[in-house]
Amino acid sequence: MGLARDAGLAVGRAVIVDDELRSVTDPSVRAIGECSEHRDEVYGLVAPAWEQAAVLAGLLAGTDPAARFTGARQITRLKAAGIELASMGETHFGDDDEDVEVVRFTDAARGTYKKAVIRDGRLIGAILLGETSTAGTLTQLYDRASPLPAERLGLLFPGVGAAPEAESPVRMPDAATVCQCNDVSKGQIRACWQGGARTADAVARDTRASTGCGGCRSAVEGIVAWLEEQDTADVA
Repeated sequence: MGLARDAGLAVGRAVIVDDELRSVTDPSVRAIGECSEHRDEVYGLVAPAWEQAAVLAGLLAGTDPAARFTGARQITRLKAAGIELASMGETHFGDDDEDVEVVRFTDAARGTYKKAVIRDGRLIGAILLGETSTAGTLTQLYDRASPLPAERLGLLFPGVGAAPEAESPVRMPDAATVCQCNDVSKGQIRACWQGGARTADAVARDTRASTGCGGCRSAVEGIVAWLEEQDTADVA
């Protein structure tokens, strides 16, 4: 940020920009991704950066002069060196906060930590560390602001209570987002497969699904395998 500061731009954790992604001190300068601070937020993930890029492209090309970036819902999926992490939304709330419900589980010996934050019956944040089997369900519930099951433990542990059956990508509607990093829906993956991309690698190449954090790779592979099974059954 030294260069931006030396140029006289307003800088916080990054270049401070408005909804058109312009520097608040010099409108001729635009910034996105980790180089920009928008409404006190710096987005370090791929998906928000793509959203910002789409807005900026529409503005610069003149194809969407009314485009504005008003913020993004952050969902992180990471897997490195045997450590799995899924995080989304407002996770900073604790048990003492009166307007939220916090469901939490900790197993220090196994390196597992799980937390779901609920407000008005909707999931507003979650963390899964060490064991992320319900990440698919939580992502869909958070992304769609769907009503939650009465049995809250089903949010943290698969097969408990009456949690929505959203773990399998096969049961997802075509409009559902499979790859959060690159905003790829199940319908786009299906269309890509029908267009001739018959492997997960081919789908990844053509749609960019799973090329961000890689957390959705198993979902992409599952959809491709399911489509192959459907095609084989139809032929038979």
